[in-house]
Amino acid sequence: MKKTDQSGYLREDSSNYDKDAFEKPSVTVDVAVCTILDNKLHVLLIRRPFPPFKNYWALPGGFVNIEKKESLEDAARRKLEEKTGIENVYFEQLKTYGEPSRDPRMRIITVAYYALVPSSHFKTVEASSPEEPRWFPLDCLPEKIAFDHRTILFDLLIRLRGKISYSPIVFSLLENKFTWTELQSAYEIILGKKLLAPNFRRKLLSMYNLKEIEEKQKTKGRPSTLLVFENEKEF
Repeated sequence: MKKTDQSGYLREDSSNYDKDAFEKPSVTVDVAVCTILDNKLHVLLIRRPFPPFKNYWALPGGFVNIEKKESLEDAARRKLEEKTGIENVYFEQLKTYGEPSRDPRMRIITVAYYALVPSSHFKTVEASSPEEPRWFPLDCLPEKIAFDHRTILFDLLIRLRGKISYSPIVFSLLENKFTWTELQSAYEIILGKKLLAPNFRRKLLSMYNLKEIEEKQKTKGRPSTLLVFENEKEF
């Protein structure tokens, strides 16, 4: 029988690491894709077609392919495309979840990611998928949600509300050209409160380079000025 020290190295040969010295939990990834629909922040969920939590709603995700040395982000992109047809979105890592009882099958640690996308890009997803991907408002989630995904979504909302005070992540929810009304609405939807327009515009102009363009947004009334986000201001 091989004897190892506390670091997992074989005592008789410290140059060889005993890969079986410690238990190996499985690793999964979960992806929360969010967009704004009908003036609410929505998240894309899938219906699980098999146990555990069969017919419950869940975040798109799955197991990391350890044998192929797949990175966490590559796994997240692969599983998102497999289950929803969505590809080429920018991810940020949210948090790692490792509660021992979070999965009834075995000890599984998951790394959660999130992506913010304009609604026009992914308003419709692959309806033919057996997982039935569907958009749900974050403030009106289905009752049956698998694993700890409700906790993940709660943590995501807290992260978004904190991060928009110093980061331009909100612009990921907008088209390349947008109005002041659309920009302020996106902030208000995430924060869950109304903002004073003069103060809001003054604050945003102090943080970012927002350029008015000649093109106008056509509406029933007076055409609205369109803006483009160029970059954060340097101090």
